[in-house]
Amino acid sequence: MECSKQKQVEVAPELVMAALKAAKTAGVDVDELLRPYNQSWGQLKAGQGLAGSSYAKLLRGLWRALDDESSGYAIRPLRVGSFRMLCHACIHCHNLRRVLLRAMAFFSLLSEQYQWRLVEQGEEAKLQLRMSGATGIDDAFFHLSLAVILHRWSAWMVDSPILLSRVSFAFPESEFGHLIPNMLQAPVEFNAPETELVIPIQYLQQPIKQTPESLTPFLANSPEQLLTLYRSDDSVSAQVKQFLEQQPELEEVNQDAVAQYFNVSVATLGRRLKREGHHFLQLKDKVRRGRAIRLLLHTQDPISGIAEQLGYSEPSVFYRNFKKWVGCTPAEFREQNQ
Repeated sequence: MECSKQKQVEVAPELVMAALKAAKTAGVDVDELLRPYNQSWGQLKAGQGLAGSSYAKLLRGLWRALDDESSGYAIRPLRVGSFRMLCHACIHCHNLRRVLLRAMAFFSLLSEQYQWRLVEQGEEAKLQLRMSGATGIDDAFFHLSLAVILHRWSAWMVDSPILLSRVSFAFPESEFGHLIPNMLQAPVEFNAPETELVIPIQYLQQPIKQTPESLTPFLANSPEQLLTLYRSDDSVSAQVKQFLEQQPELEEVNQDAVAQYFNVSVATLGRRLKREGHHFLQLKDKVRRGRAIRLLLHTQDPISGIAEQLGYSEPSVFYRNFKKWVGCTPAEFREQNQ
């Protein structure tokens, strides 16, 4: 049970084509961009993906060709160097809350298209994005890119994986929609009013571990770093969370059973979770909360029945816990998300 920070990835053809879609629509010869990687648009359509390192180089070539780090999706181009300046603007922040607020302010200066908000409610922090205006191109990939970059960049800034509670996207499930839950390791909703990443609120207090000195090699190796660094599915916390999600009787699973499954001692498991900023009961509570949200959104079960399915002997305890988690009652949450 090891947590590796670096891992080679294969990028699915659907994502590669989505990255090139806006440029292709604008008349860019994407086959010329793909040629150095022994790839073509026809091969992508036939189902042949691209190595992560080649995909990163392709993106850099695309951005240089367009002078636009949005890959042609933004109304006003994100000139090459925009992400670099964002990093420099945030590297001296003290904690993740300040980083996110400064990043949102930075985007608002670039264009009125980006309307970011940080909402703190109950035990959750919600990073919300609305984009105004339209380019006439399906911008699902752009929404996804901003979400992935913000998530992985934030994890790099605090030098620890960040486990998402859930994610919503302001677009219908696309040709690459089936890939997203695995990319983000979180429950995903489509057709939402806005794109939203939800994290436990305690992450906002995590101190920034990176420095101007560590930023230099990070930028020199971007966007490769954001394809491979701090993938949450490599972390011990994510492995434990995934194991808990597979247990039908969650209340009966204790830390001893999890340690035995991963063939480590309880003390070792606790130390590894603590190193990543988590503890066992916190992860168990996260899984319970995720199940509650799925049942509220995707079933018509009465709330008392949902409480019973989650192991609560008294619905009132479930009501109190749920309001503490998300800042509203189960009934209010269901009504707001109909």
